[in-house]
Parts: sequence; C-alpha cells; structure tokens
Amino acid sequence: MTDRGRSTTRRSAMTRFSIAATLFAGCANAPGDSHSSEPGPKPNPHLWRPRTKSVAVFKNGFGFFTREAEVTLRDGWCVAERVPPATFGTFAVYALDQDRIVDVVGAGPGEVVEFDGRDALAAVSTKRARLQIALHLDVELRYSHKGRQRTATGRIASVGPEFAILECAERILAVPIAGISRMQLLNMPLRVHVRAEPPAAVQRTRLGMAYLRKGITWIPEYTLRILDDQTAELTLRGTLVNEAEDLLHSDVHFVVGVPSFLHTDYLAPISVGQIIRTIGAAVAPPAVATQIMNRAAIAYDRRAAAPPPKTRAVDRTVNHDGGDVTALLGNLPQMGGHAATDYTVYTHNDMTLRRGEKAIVTLFVKRIRYTHRYQWRTDGGMKHVLLLHNDTDTAWTTGPCLVVSDDRPLSEDLFKYTPKGGQGEMPVGTAINIAHRRADFETERKLKAHSPSSNVYLDLVNLRGELRLRNFESVSVDIVVEAPVRGKPLSASEEGRVFADVSNLKLTERSGTVRWRLQLAPGASKVLTFRYERFVPSR
Repeated sequence: MTDRGRSTTRRSAMTRFSIAATLFAGCANAPGDSHSSEPGPKPNPHLWRPRTKSVAVFKNGFGFFTREAEVTLRDGWCVAERVPPATFGTFAVYALDQDRIVDVVGAGPGEVVEFDGRDALAAVSTKRARLQIALHLDVELRYSHKGRQRTATGRIASVGPEFAILECAERILAVPIAGISRMQLLNMPLRVHVRAEPPAAVQRTRLGMAYLRKGITWIPEYTLRILDDQTAELTLRGTLVNEAEDLLHSDVHFVVGVPSFLHTDYLAPISVGQIIRTIGAAVAPPAVATQIMNRAAIAYDRRAAAPPPKTRAVDRTVNHDGGDVTALLGNLPQMGGHAATDYTVYTHNDMTLRRGEKAIVTLFVKRIRYTHRYQWRTDGGMKHVLLLHNDTDTAWTTGPCLVVSDDRPLSEDLFKYTPKGGQGEMPVGTAINIAHRRADFETERKLKAHSPSSNVYLDLVNLRGELRLRNFESVSVDIVVEAPVRGKPLSASEEGRVFADVSNLKLTERSGTVRWRLQLAPGASKVLTFRYERFVPSR
C-alpha cells in the first residue's frame, strides 16, 4: 500500500473514531440516562437566564418585576428563553454596567441563521462556530444529505469536526455540518444586543429586565395593642397573594398608593413605555431606576396583539393573563387605591413565595403615641375614638385594624390612610360615661314672611338649640360636637362655628352644621346653645 493510501486510511479511521466519540458523549448526556455519573452539560453561556430580583406589589393586582443575570455576549448579542407577560404587551431591558447600553431588543419565534453567503458564510468553519455557540440549546436544522433536503429538531449535544449531534426525543441524530443550510433557535424568542460607550468589544455583562404584570396583590392588616394611657404598639402585616409567578429569594416591596393606569386598553408602545419608566423611577431602587430611564430598550411583544407566526418553536412564555388573583383572595377584604398621589414602600428582603401561595408578612412594629377623643354627632350617639399620632418615618396605609388591651379585644374597624406627621382615628366604641342630650325650641315666628308665588306664603321661624353634656369619666375628656340643623345656622355659644350647606339653597331646603371642640373636666357639665332659622309653609 502506498503512503498516500495509508494516509487516507488513517484519516478515515480518525473520522470514524471522532463520530463514535461524539455519539458516545451525546448518549452519555442524553436525558433519562440514570447510569451516567457525570454531571450534566454546562448551561450555554450565551443564554440569558434573568432571575427575579425584586417586585413592587400594588394593591390593585399589579406587580412591577425586575430581573437580573450575567451573560456572555456573541458579537454583542445574547438570547433569552422567555418573553415576560408584560402588561400592555411591553417590557424594558437595560444594562447594569455603566458603560453599556442595550440598543436592540428583538422578539419573535427564534433567531434564524441562513448559511447562504449573505446572512452568514457557507463555510464549514462558520457553521461549526455557530453550532458551537448554540451548544445545549434546542434548534431546528435544515440540511441536505445524499441529494435530499432534510429537517432535524433537537438539542445540540456536541459539535464534532464533521457532524453535529442532536438529542431528539429518545434518539440521537448526527447531522453533517457541511450540508446545513439553515439553523433556527427554538424556545428562544428574545434577542438582546449590547454596545459599549465608548465603542469596545463586550464579552460579558450584566443585564436587567423590568415589566409590569397583573396577578399579584397585597392586603394590609393592623393590630393596635394598648400599652399604657399614652403609648400603643402598632403592627402592620401584609397578606401577599401571588398568582403571577414564582418568587425565589426576591425582595418584595409592598407599595402604598396605586399609579394611574391610563392606557390599559391600548397597546401603543410609546405610551406604555412611558408608564413603565415612570413606575420604575418611583418604586425601583435608584440604581435600577437610572438604568431603566436612560439605558433601556423598550420592545413591543406582538404576540399580545396578533397570532404567532407559523413556526416549530415551542412557546414557553408564562400565561399572559396571569392567574385569577381574585379567586385566590377568597373572602379577604380588598383595599382601594388610597393616597394614589404618593408612594410609600414597605420592603421585605429575601422572600420566597411560589405562584398560587399566600403569605402573611410583618412589615413593621412601632410604638406610637395616642390620645382619646369623643365625638358626638347629635343625630347619633357619642363615640369614643383613639387619635393615633403618626410620628414615625412612614405613612400608614388603609387596612382593617384590631385594637386589643390586656389581651382583650376592644374593637375592629377600618383604619384609614394617615400620612407622616398626621393623625389617624380608630373607633373604639360607644362612650357611655359622657351624658348628652339635645333640645330645640321655637323662639319667634314671622307669619307670611315670604310669598314665592300667588297665594303661596312661607313663615320665617327662629329656633334655639340646646345641647347638654356631663362628664362621668375620672379624667378630662376632649369632645368634638357636631349639630346638624334643618335651616340656616345663625350663631353659636362657646366659640362654636356655623357652616351653611351651599348645595341646598332653596328657602325651604336650607341646612347647615354647628361645630364645637371643647375640654370637659371630670364631673363637669356644659350647656351649648345655637340659633338658626328656617322657612316653613304657612298654615
């Protein structure tokens, strides 16, 4: 045999050995191989797998999610396997490195490479390099073999000198690299391009993703424990209801206040992008907010508005509609959007809550100052309320509150939003130790004082009201008195203030209110008087 023949034989044997080795490696790493003690394949370095970093939860069922992860770029590009179910069909992707900018975000059925000399070179080395970049990813390959056009779909297990090994369900397929004409990434609908400023080659970078979606909410709940005559302990707990997506070691921000969602019925990317940037700046951490505002690319997910194109790609995106958070709430009370103009955030770090779960989280425990106040609206009973002074560093949101003293419940009612430096009222019950009584007397009547039309006459009646109070408590009490009157209030004793109801200005429908605020010592009595007038039909 000649030297040339021996060389050809050796090359043929080496090729067969290379194919057998790659096939053996592919089989050893195939799914379901319980006999292999080797670790599984390393994840593809160009696959961006952002994990949930934080979520800002609003009480109207929306959550603002941020995700982060590091990724290796290929010519500035990376791919991701999930397009988030962003509300309004949009999402934002941003660079966390200060010298990087996300300038292109593409969404579709998956990246396609045509080895036609225009999209990519048809050289075997080029094809091998692109296959190597897609290692351990699901692809669809179109290739020619023995004059026939074929298609293979599977996960790239290894790339040899002449063949690419695909794991296809329960079999292994060797595809000749030279015959490949087209490659499409499956399950990778998102493509992201990053560039540097100033221009430079970017190898590895950290990217973030932010989006707004529905399916998560929280319900506040307070406990007020009386400690002494002036001090109480206020505990705020939040019931977090998650029907959106799994939260694993994420920071959860419980937000007081609800943003204005003006374009809920529109899919315009410009207006929705502005909403995302506004909310991001309000509730995201400062560093992330800066990236979203200045360094993000907003992409429009067309699958929210139109049917997906015909493709063999498997869509693994999360349900766009989210879960039924209302059903998961059960009979829990649902709070409205109080104080929507300001944001107050309570944060709980490193929290894990999977989709479909609920959790009760203690957000703060604070000692506060309180005082007693009695309120008497004369068409009802005397009420006892606790006036809670918010001298803390945060606002108090609206929520049900249970008041306890010495392990005995005193009352349960809705505690309303109280800003920093403000005062909130918590009803305790009826005040039985403050005696109170109202009496009204007619003092003067002018017959036929007014005639609005022929043979129609009205009398002008002057009346005097009298309120009697007596304090049977052992301490001085602060009392707010409100006396509604049917007619026009004229004057009041003890520096009382009179208010006319400007919505009822007809002579026979006029009304108003007289109000006092006073201190009543133990055992003391007080008589309050007021005058008002009203027109009545003449008899």
